[in-house]
Order: sequence, then structure tokens, then C-alpha cells
Amino acid sequence: MNGHDAVPVYGQYTTQTIAAFPPMGQRHAPDPFPTLLLWLYATPVHAATTGGRWPRQEARLRKVIVTGCDSGYFPLVMELIQSINGRTDAALCVLDAGLSSRQVETLSDLGVLIRPPYVPPCASARQIRQRPTLAINLSKLWLDRVLPQFDLILWVDADAWVQDMTAIEHMFDAARDGALAIVPEIGAKIADMFAIRWICPGWMQVRSFLYKNARKARLPFAIRRRIGAKPLLNSGVMCLHRDAAIWPMLRKWQETIIRQGGALFTQDQLSIALAVYIDNARVTFLDNAHNYIGPWLLDEDRGMLVNLFYPHAPVGIVHLVSQARLRQSLSHTLPVPTLSGREVALNLRFGGLRAFRDGSRHPDGPQSPGHSGTV
Repeated sequence: MNGHDAVPVYGQYTTQTIAAFPPMGQRHAPDPFPTLLLWLYATPVHAATTGGRWPRQEARLRKVIVTGCDSGYFPLVMELIQSINGRTDAALCVLDAGLSSRQVETLSDLGVLIRPPYVPPCASARQIRQRPTLAINLSKLWLDRVLPQFDLILWVDADAWVQDMTAIEHMFDAARDGALAIVPEIGAKIADMFAIRWICPGWMQVRSFLYKNARKARLPFAIRRRIGAKPLLNSGVMCLHRDAAIWPMLRKWQETIIRQGGALFTQDQLSIALAVYIDNARVTFLDNAHNYIGPWLLDEDRGMLVNLFYPHAPVGIVHLVSQARLRQSLSHTLPVPTLSGREVALNLRFGGLRAFRDGSRHPDGPQSPGHSGTV
């Protein structure tokens, strides 16, 4: 084998080592389908020119894909890495919000950069101690400081994975000129553009994400009125240049929100909306295929998730928002409609789609639509 042959990374780990990684949400309990998880972790990650390691970037390579997790979300981060599979010249970085030493070693052996999250002084230390993963949400608005050696910084939430690498390149390209590259939550996600509460004919209360969180942060009504009906800008996938002008705007709003009692878990998305809609920060919107959160549609022939909108192009980045059961275990499924008019029981994680393509999504073969797959 010469230096340019693809080398499987996981060949260095024993079956016992791989099986020791607990499934998310079940750290002390056996997974009902250990063979499926073992198959996923044992699947090689190929890097054609790096000897089986993730490409560590030198000065000439200035792009990075960043995510973050604790030990519970480690399986999802591993699936994100598997989905990218070395098909980019970008480095990969994970913000460590509670990984075990073995998990850190596993990532480091793959060439993944490990960094601690940054917690701004205005954030409550007590809240961070109680819920360490909040540090990841806070760090999103400080990535230019966390990773100053990179020019283009692409954030991807740990519960997302890459189906089409074109989406990754689009995100980087859209941020090259200093604009925020992000996907607005508009289109086919839900029937209503935002939540409202009807009080009586002609009277209603706005219940959108932005309005509710701006109110919690005690922002003036004039601001709440301007952003209340605007699309949410989903921070689960976003890209920025290190020198983008929006960074100080984001941190200004972050501090204002936190000091006025706003929620730490949602301050990042509210700060982004305020910087764009109030401060008129430069932004480039990408379509929902670059941060797809549903409705779900499957092309059975290709074994790929596709956009609900015709002509049903493959989804680029799959984001499992509000899919806690699917994130918890690969054995959990939901009924997903197909282009042929059928329904299949499917787990939308990278491992679930890969198992579907391999015909192994259930030990007894394909499930009927009515089978929940839950044990």
C-alpha cells in the first residue's frame, strides 16, 4: 500500500475498545442493538493523503469545521466525522464540554483538534457548572478567538451530519467576503411561519421564538416588534470569516441578553437575529438544504434524504432538531414518507441512513411502517 492509499482509521482499535463507548443517553445501560453501534464505530474513516488521520491544517489551509459536545453526545460527533469522511481540506475541531479521557484520545488519534469552550465573564458560573454544555452555546459567538489561526470557521451542531459535501463548500464560499452564512427557518418546516395565540377575533399574541426570548431578555418593545415576525436564523449551521464585522455585534448582544436575564441556551440565536435585523450586519442566506430540519422525505432508490420541495434534491446537512428519541439510540425510528408514496421506519441519524442502505436497519430485516423500532 503506498502513501496515497486510503487507510482505515479504526483498524488500530480493538472490538472491546470500540464497544466500550456507551450509547448516548444510556451511559450505564446496554444498548438494545450493540451490534449496530459496533458496526458504526468500526466503519473506517478514510483519508487518502493523511495516513488515516484527519488532515491537520498547516498555514496554507485555513478552514475549520467546529462542533462541540459532552460525553453523552460523543456518538453523534463520531457520526458527524464519519459523514464527512475526510472529503474536505478543512480541519476539524471539537469543543470539549465534558468528554471522557478515552473519548478525547479517540478524537486526537483521528487528528481532530480539541479545544475548551470559552465562557464570557457575564455568564453565570453556577449555571455552567449545573449544565456544562451551555458553554458550547456561548462559545459559538467567540469562535474567532477560540480558533484565531483559521480564516473561515464553519460551525455544525453535534446533532447534525453531512449527506452532501457540496453544502459544506457552499457554506465556506458564502462566508468568504465577511458575510454571515446561515439558513433562515422558512419554507416547509411547519405550517405556520411562527407561533401565535388567538385571544379573540382580531386579537392575537405573538409567540415566536425571537419574540419570546427577546421578552425574557427584557429588550425594549420597539426591538421585539421589529424582530418578532422575522425568520429565526438557525445557529446550528453557520459560517463566518475570522475578520467578519459581525463578531463584536454578536458579543455586544450576548452580553446585553445575559445581563438582563435572558436564557443562556438561546442567547446565541437571539444575538444573531439582533445583529442581522437590528444592526444590519451583512448576511448571506442559504436554502434549507444547508441546514435541513424537516419535513422528512426519503428517496429509497438512492437511500438519501431529499428536500420536500420538487425536484427533491438530496439534503446537504441533516439537522436533528427536536428529535431527542432518535438522537438517544439508533434503535428508535419514526415513519418517513418516500418518493414512491410508501412509509418506512427510519432513524434519521447518519448511522440509521447508512444501515438502511445496507439493509440492516433491523436485525430481522426491513421493518413495516407500523413498527416503532423502540425497545
